[in-house]
Amino acid sequence: MKAPNLHLNLLRASERQSSSPVRLRVMLPILAVLACVGCLVWWGVLAGQLMLVKSQTASLQQDLAAKKAKHGGILDQKAAERNMAAELDQLTMYARGRRTYGELFKQFAEVVPEGVQLMALEIPEPPAQVLLPPGAKPGPKVKPLLGPTNTVEGVTLRVLGRTMKETPVEALMKALEGPAFTNVLVIAKGVPADQASPRIRSFQQDTSPGDSGLRLLAFDVEYRCVERRFEK
Repeated sequence: MKAPNLHLNLLRASERQSSSPVRLRVMLPILAVLACVGCLVWWGVLAGQLMLVKSQTASLQQDLAAKKAKHGGILDQKAAERNMAAELDQLTMYARGRRTYGELFKQFAEVVPEGVQLMALEIPEPPAQVLLPPGAKPGPKVKPLLGPTNTVEGVTLRVLGRTMKETPVEALMKALEGPAFTNVLVIAKGVPADQASPRIRSFQQDTSPGDSGLRLLAFDVEYRCVERRFEK
């Protein structure tokens, strides 16, 4: 009969060792130190990147501020250019709406019959221009417009005189329908009275006696002239 094998553990508990060649109590401090170093390196990289981003941001802000000043100057120049263009357009409209009547009076003097005594030739002044913006009330803070909003302005010619009979006046009115006056005077017949041209405002006995003591006929005839048009 064989005897059983005997296993004797003669080591004390303090003498027992781990099977691992490196003990955990040695590795933990090393790993902690490595983690701290890694964190420091990572924070250093982040700090460097943050400083770089801040530097780039400051550079971009300076560049933006410089361009903003230039952009403001460009906008001011564009606004000045628009204002100047609007003023030039308005002056062009006024220049094209300008009409002269010297030639009219010259031609008129050549067709006046001998039996007509002219008292006045009147082209009334145009009405005052309204330069307020639509709906605005006059005030120191209201900026006036460069020109009136209406682009058409009516013009009339009034002929006042005296005569001994109707025939010379009829001859004068017939002469004013000639080609020499078509570019200035408007001849409109067969239309409502307020649109007719010429329009006889009055043709009656003159209340004031003439130098010869004869009673004369006083007439007042109004013609519409070609309108002033303020257009580009």
